[in-house]
Amino acid sequence: MNNAENHKNSQDVLEYMRSISNIPKYESSATTLIEWCEYWLQTRANNIKESTRSSYEAAIKNHIQRVFKEMRLDEITSEDVQLFINSLIIGYQLPKPLNPKTIRNIHGVLHKALNVAVTLNYIKNNAAKDVVLPQIERKPPNPLTDVQLEKFFERIKNHEKADIFTFDLLTGLRESELIGLTLDCFNREERTLNVYRQLVYNKRTNIYEFTSLKNSKSRVLSLTDQAYEILCKYHTDTIIYSKDIFIFQNRNGEHLTPAALYNSLKKVMKSIGYPKVTFHDLRHTHAVLSLKAGMDIKTLQYNLGHYSAAFTLDVYGHCLNEMQIHGAEQLGNYMKKFE
Repeated sequence: MNNAENHKNSQDVLEYMRSISNIPKYESSATTLIEWCEYWLQTRANNIKESTRSSYEAAIKNHIQRVFKEMRLDEITSEDVQLFINSLIIGYQLPKPLNPKTIRNIHGVLHKALNVAVTLNYIKNNAAKDVVLPQIERKPPNPLTDVQLEKFFERIKNHEKADIFTFDLLTGLRESELIGLTLDCFNREERTLNVYRQLVYNKRTNIYEFTSLKNSKSRVLSLTDQAYEILCKYHTDTIIYSKDIFIFQNRNGEHLTPAALYNSLKKVMKSIGYPKVTFHDLRHTHAVLSLKAGMDIKTLQYNLGHYSAAFTLDVYGHCLNEMQIHGAEQLGNYMKKFE
């Protein structure tokens, strides 16, 4: 077979693959930034969760399209992107200024889309690169104190959601992970919990759906005696391990919702004088209690499902500092007897 025939056959393959592919052919001439973003999201932004895709679409529709309108892809400059970011910071033509995290997320969508355009040689430079972004001020965690915990447990003794509140304090699961637990997650013999998916609300379909975890890595937790006993209530020997039966259910036998958990906890905390405590604070409380009990940062990072130990240390480092100060005081007091 000569070179011409080889070339013809290769072209036939590509033409055939294009004919059966859902990916449209991209024409780069005179393309607007918005057209490129929509094309990128449709064809190049693969392997992302539905919730992530929805947030990308919202960023493009509500902000990028609103500002850049009909500007061509190859016209966008770094100055344009910086002015765009600045407009979000001051809230120009918006009901109010956007918070730094939201602004960074919107910038991230634009940066990703332009990065692909650079890779494919449609533009020379990524105009969203090296833009000055607002700093995110991380709020320190708000764990329950020992006094608050004592009042909390006293208040929920006969509460219908006492088990799920207590279980979250014992495991530190995210809300979406907690409501998505099904019977197959619990290994009764090994006393472990396999956290491998979460249940989230899809704004596009208006239904709750299972998705992969936040960092896409499943984890297997060793259960405390108390957590194990709670799960044994919901999983008897006569029940088959099932992916379809939720461990924690409402009165109709359906999965719980974040709103239901929030409203129930809010009422409890308000009744004992702590109305500002959120459900996520139970997760923070678990983390702090784990550190006080002597758990190392790496193990805590794994149990919480954080992407790195550095992130865990950044969030809860102040707790370690307090423990180190307390430890130094204890050591000093102990050594006084030798003076």
